Amino acid sequence: MAKYSIAFIIEKYFEFGGLQRDMRRFGRACAAAGHDVKVFTSDWDGADDDLLEVEILDFSGSANHRRVLSVQKFAQKLQSEKRFDCIVGFSRVKGLDVYFGGDPCYQAKIKRNGRWKYRFLPRYRTYLQLEQGVFGPCSDTDVMVISPKELADVKETYNIDPGRIHLIPPGIDKYRLTKYIMDDQQRSEFRKSYAGIDDGFVILTIGSSFDTKGIDRAIYAIAALPEKIKKVCHYIVIGKGDKDKYQGIADKAGIGRQITFTGGREDIGAFYYASDVLLHPARTETAGHTLLEAMICRLPVIVTEHCGYGRYVKEANGGVLCPDPFEQNQLNNILNDFLNDKAAREQLARNGYEYTQTADIYSMTDRVVEVILKRAERNRLAK
Repeated sequence: MAKYSIAFIIEKYFEFGGLQRDMRRFGRACAAAGHDVKVFTSDWDGADDDLLEVEILDFSGSANHRRVLSVQKFAQKLQSEKRFDCIVGFSRVKGLDVYFGGDPCYQAKIKRNGRWKYRFLPRYRTYLQLEQGVFGPCSDTDVMVISPKELADVKETYNIDPGRIHLIPPGIDKYRLTKYIMDDQQRSEFRKSYAGIDDGFVILTIGSSFDTKGIDRAIYAIAALPEKIKKVCHYIVIGKGDKDKYQGIADKAGIGRQITFTGGREDIGAFYYASDVLLHPARTETAGHTLLEAMICRLPVIVTEHCGYGRYVKEANGGVLCPDPFEQNQLNNILNDFLNDKAAREQLARNGYEYTQTADIYSMTDRVVEVILKRAERNRLAK
């Protein structure tokens, strides 16, 4: 087998980010297969990796879109140097051989929301130009998408060559979760230690960027519960975000003492097994690994309908989807009905678990590596 030199470019790496975790898995898999892998990033917030060489760069800019332009400038420079057989990126920028990302198609999103005036704002104008540079007809970048909805949006919006776009299945690390399976006593002790309750309800949300994940929506839904139920609920939020802001929202809503922010954690499997419902009212979510992880752990799900991996919840009948467009009262009613029906919760939990035993939700890394290595081979033959 030929040995390839592969570059990964990611704006920032932090240990508990979903896209960052994916990048690391892909890089390690390529390295474990005998290829040379180098990661370029502006920040590495996490443990060192013995399989990956990491170089810290300055992707500077006064705003997010300007930092992405800095990433693009570097990617184009790297492409011109021809040092690598394949350049893999996680931001939509020119200069990539392979793109993998979790953001929705901006052009399709603006069209769907009827917000055409956004095209004239510097930020969105830049993002649309960057997207055109990856998806448009002048690009030959291999594009990997993670949901059928995103695949349809990109095809419809950009009429992309079918040979350039690849639908990638989820890549759940089952062992990362199942090693935390608990017996009844362990579950009881865990719930008491983190939520201060055992017989009540532990409601869980996992994900960084609290605004995107809809933490405020979840807080309002819990606060709207009848007093009898509300007083025995505890809400746990795992991930990085503006803790003070959302603690303030919880305080004003009257449930400030019933919310715990843990930050990012490795032992999220324990929280899945110890909770009663995963509440994921995200504002936007192309994928949503946490939905599948919850079902593996027999935890039923409440999720907003437009989340990419919400389709798996629907197929499995492993939870309840909050309709789109979102209305807070609908979520409030769904959560109330959910907590009042133990038999339904238990059936949804069984459905979700059984679905994850046979569905293809584990092979993402293998498929991504296959796309990367095929592109590396093609590039080398073209030299």
